[in-house]
Amino acid sequence: MNLRELLGERVLFAHAHPDDETLQTGALIAACVNHGIETHVVTCTRGEQGESVAGVVPSGFTADELSAFREQELARAVEVLGVTGHYWLGQGPARAGNRPERRYTDSGMVWIEEGVAGPAETSDESTLTSASIDEASADLVELIRAIRPSALISYDGAGTYGHPDHVRTHEISKPAARATDIPFFEVASDLDDPAFDLLDLGEYLDVVVDALSKYRSQLTVYPDHLEHVGGQRAEFQTAVRLRRSPLAG
Repeated sequence: MNLRELLGERVLFAHAHPDDETLQTGALIAACVNHGIETHVVTCTRGEQGESVAGVVPSGFTADELSAFREQELARAVEVLGVTGHYWLGQGPARAGNRPERRYTDSGMVWIEEGVAGPAETSDESTLTSASIDEASADLVELIRAIRPSALISYDGAGTYGHPDHVRTHEISKPAARATDIPFFEVASDLDDPAFDLLDLGEYLDVVVDALSKYRSQLTVYPDHLEHVGGQRAEFQTAVRLRRSPLAG
């Protein structure tokens, strides 16, 4: 598959939290860069509800200090991947109109069964899922109009493993693509889903592992696998399934 013919000359990836861009689409981002596609990433939240690997984040860190730490981790990771520009939804060019900037925060999650997440109970009105889809989507539209990508790439409707922020990022992205009349490409949550085209991007494994190693507060990289902060072991992911989503409806 010729990525440049498929996606055009400039792409924007929309993700929910720091590390999602590398875990879910790191190999695809690296492949886009290698094919001469100008590649941008927008992240919706700073993963404030996530746990931290013991001993990496100093004890007594405030929530703001943890957010700043994760901002730095993300900056190092996207630099490794070769990203041209990174943005936070609700801030800078990713904020619609003349409204004050908004800092969308992590909505949290609970495990409802093995490998499947659901929404956590929260009354925090700053969370991504507490915001209206219209507001957050308008912010994404503003960014799209600023950088003029030829395609937008994000999660499918299942949101990888059902995390509410992943699902909401999909719900934000699809109308934003529709409003700006650009193709919207979904990354399959299920790597066995034949409705998506399979891209074998194993040649970018070293880049993905290097980028993942920048997220020391959230995961641990071993020679042949990674371990999430909750102890879940995972293989390095370089295969991606992708499809262009119909924007009607």
